[in-house]
Amino acid sequence: MKPVDFAILIALLVGGVSAVTARPIQHSGSRSNDEAVIRRIDALWSKAADDKDLEGAVHPYAEDASMLPFGAPIATGTDAIRKTWAALMAKPGYSLTFTPTKIEVASAGDMAWEIGTFALRVNDAQGQPMEFPGKYVVTWRKIGPTWKVEADIFNTDK
Repeated sequence: MKPVDFAILIALLVGGVSAVTARPIQHSGSRSNDEAVIRRIDALWSKAADDKDLEGAVHPYAEDASMLPFGAPIATGTDAIRKTWAALMAKPGYSLTFTPTKIEVASAGDMAWEIGTFALRVNDAQGQPMEFPGKYVVTWRKIGPTWKVEADIFNTDK
C-alpha cells in the first residue's frame, strides 16, 4: 500500500470513529421523571391560581421570566408578573384552572415546553358569570434541581 493510500485509509477510519462517537450529550436523568415533576408543579400552580394564592401563582416563575397575557403588555420579572396575576385575581367572579395536554422535555434535560388549556371565569359588568376557555404555551428551564417557568403565553378561544 502506498503511503498516500495508507494516510487516506487512516483518515477515513478516524472520521468514521469520530462520527460514531460524536453523539449529542444526553441528560443522565429520566425525561419521564422530569415530565412528572412539571405536571406536579402545574397541579400546584393551577390550584394556587384558582385559590387566589398570589405567591403560589408567582412561585413557579424564574426571576427573569416573561408572562405574555392576552390584551396586556409583556410582564418580565417576578414583580411585574406578580402585578399581572394580582390584577387578574382582583376581577369579580375570578376563577382559573389549567391543565397541560402535552409536555416535552429536551433531550439534554435542561429545558421543556408545555401546551395546555385553561378555563377562566370572571363576572361581566352586570355581575353575570362569563367563562373564557383558552390555551397556553409555557417554556421551562431547569435551574439546579428545580424546574422554573421562563415564558408563559396564553390567550382565549373567544
